[in-house]
Amino acid sequence: MCVGHWKVACLLSHQRRVSVAARIVGINMVRFLLYIALALNFTAFAVTAADRYGGWLIEQPQSSVRTFSFKQSVQLNNKILTSELGFVCDQRKSSKSVGVILIPFDGTFQNDRNVVPVLIQKNADQYAPSDLLQNWRNGIEYIFLEATDDVFRLATFMKANEMDGAKSVHFAFPNDTSDGPQTSNHIAINLSGFSDGFDAFQIACTSPQ
Repeated sequence: MCVGHWKVACLLSHQRRVSVAARIVGINMVRFLLYIALALNFTAFAVTAADRYGGWLIEQPQSSVRTFSFKQSVQLNNKILTSELGFVCDQRKSSKSVGVILIPFDGTFQNDRNVVPVLIQKNADQYAPSDLLQNWRNGIEYIFLEATDDVFRLATFMKANEMDGAKSVHFAFPNDTSDGPQTSNHIAINLSGFSDGFDAFQIACTSPQ
């Protein structure tokens, strides 16, 4: 059911399922299904006040799946565009591994490459040695990260910047198509509540169902 800020993702669900099929090769199938579960929110559970940390939400889109995500919307050309960054875990997996998915604002991401370089910065206008450069995987209309070390580095980077007083971090990554000029995407992610929320999310991921 398409409700609230999930409506756009739901309306795009069929297109995502078809277009993403071309990228399945080489991706762990269980994790792949988890990313899709997060993006489409198959089952809506009620979100209580205790599940909200600033702009971040801990949700349970499926009985064994926990998500920790930040969603935002902007109005452009009389349309509401939505973007989100989400961490996801499957409580059924003994490893309790966590993946990350970044869904750019609707229709703004075009990249033909399997690997997408992502620069995560404290200040969008100035590069710092502490900024994080990672290689994410391309899911056609979104990008995702599944290597445990990379997910840990991302969460640590975001926690450290929140502790230092930063209000947000900035994700920059290219549009790169074979038939057009290269442009870039920029998404600012609010850090308010991230550290406390991520700790609670980790506890939820390791707790028995």
